[in-house]
Amino acid sequence: MIRPEFDPKSEPRAIHDLRYEELVEMIDVISDPDTDEETGGYLERTIELTLPGANVADLILFPDDWFQDDSMHDVDLSPAEMAAYLLAWTGKSLPGSEKITLPKIPDSKR
Repeated sequence: MIRPEFDPKSEPRAIHDLRYEELVEMIDVISDPDTDEETGGYLERTIELTLPGANVADLILFPDDWFQDDSMHDVDLSPAEMAAYLLAWTGKSLPGSEKITLPKIPDSKR
């Protein structure tokens, strides 16, 4: 469940005790086409402040740009897979994160 203190009308901030499950849920909400722009933008900025360099919007909307690989254009990643890639890319770990095997991040992304 997304924390009650997450208020799109407030200023986004880094969440130093963010849990993996919360990150997955935030990505799921951002990915939902029914999510209003204010809420999606707030959650996106919160992730960016918590995981600098994550570029979550590109991973969700333009995975081929995020991976710098045209073959990823139509990839269908789950929110959990996206969370795992963001953590791998930023070199961060969160409590509760799953150890899953992901395809290699292309060298072009590095």
